[in-house]
Amino acid sequence: MMRRQPKIRPIEHIEELEQAVDVLCRVWAAKTPVDLINASTLWAMAEADNYVVGLFLVDEDGAEPDEMVGAAVAIRGRKHLHSHIVGVLPGLQGLGLGSLLKRHEADWAGREGFEVIRWTYDPLVRRNAYFNLAKLHARVEKYQDNLYGSLNDGLNDGDETDRLVIEWDFRADPPAVAPDRVVTPGPPDRWDVTGRPEAVVFLEDGVHCLIPTPADIESLRSTDQDLAKAWRFGVRAGFSKAEANGYAVTGFSPDGWYVLRHR
Repeated sequence: MMRRQPKIRPIEHIEELEQAVDVLCRVWAAKTPVDLINASTLWAMAEADNYVVGLFLVDEDGAEPDEMVGAAVAIRGRKHLHSHIVGVLPGLQGLGLGSLLKRHEADWAGREGFEVIRWTYDPLVRRNAYFNLAKLHARVEKYQDNLYGSLNDGLNDGDETDRLVIEWDFRADPPAVAPDRVVTPGPPDRWDVTGRPEAVVFLEDGVHCLIPTPADIESLRSTDQDLAKAWRFGVRAGFSKAEANGYAVTGFSPDGWYVLRHR
């Protein structure tokens, strides 16, 4: 595996598009692609000059065939590129391959004349929050309740699809000023979402508030669905209260708290 190198390239033939659907289904633990995307739709999107790529592990010696281990799809908007779905196979996550896909998408968007990329993500998924907000420095546009309705795609079974809508100005330099650094009140996954159903804490400085995240919401959905739902509604209530009081997300702490600042 170590002698294989990652390579990203456009895909448009039905055989590779079907491979991409299979990869994404494995990422989402989906039994069928009905709530993800199918190969014929991918073909139409590629034919219409949208961003449809596969991430392959390539044996530079040619001894083994290329293996697709990730895929990404983005749709042209009027003023932005909408990143629809990006995934890397379980077992290969956390190795920088997702970041590689995102940077490739940004390079493509820049060549096509786009200035920003927009997408959504589940605010309960801590690793995605950290990557999007702390690594890429994307900006949160809004919190959307149950954006996609009920999905049966594996990862979202039995849950409502609350999402944060974010925008990434991939041309911008990293922030010259360090994001707000606050002292957090301990591990966020210790928050009692059943006893304290509004998951938000307002700090004594009168400037910041914090919203906690669970350590691993995907595992929690399979082991304790009631607690997973409590986290969903608790974080939703936390964002709602913070927004009503004039706070907006400015970052994400290394230990798993959303950091919000009063406007």
